[in-house]
Amino acid sequence: MSWNPITTANIRIQPAEAALLANISGSSTVCQEILTYVIGEFVEAIQEGGNQFATDGTIPDVVRPHVIARTRWLWLCEFPEMKRFQTAERSKLNDDAVAFRDRIASGNPKIAPPANPSPSSTTIVTMPSIGATNLQNFTACDEDGI
Repeated sequence: MSWNPITTANIRIQPAEAALLANISGSSTVCQEILTYVIGEFVEAIQEGGNQFATDGTIPDVVRPHVIARTRWLWLCEFPEMKRFQTAERSKLNDDAVAFRDRIASGNPKIAPPANPSPSSTTIVTMPSIGATNLQNFTACDEDGI
């Protein structure tokens, strides 16, 4: 599996949607911010799942359609003028993308490493062993950590 860059030009929208977005002041900046955010969501999920990851803006091809679907949905939700393009099918594609992202974060499926993984990438997390613990006396902390 290869890792490739993705830009706002890769987010497929209909000509009427593109024309409407072009007429919204500042939309190109907001759309780029949303894409960057979604890429970050998926890269973080890849990392949480114990996979190597890239920090160069590339994403694995297996997540590409999910990044596109989620980004497009968030674009449509960001601008009130785009509400009429929020279809049930697109909502489902977003829901499927979120579910796939969450499965990646849980470690299944595994994601093939990028050609140039981040130096901070790890493939396994280990904790030092300090002896037996007594979990019977463990109690949950409240919001203040008490």
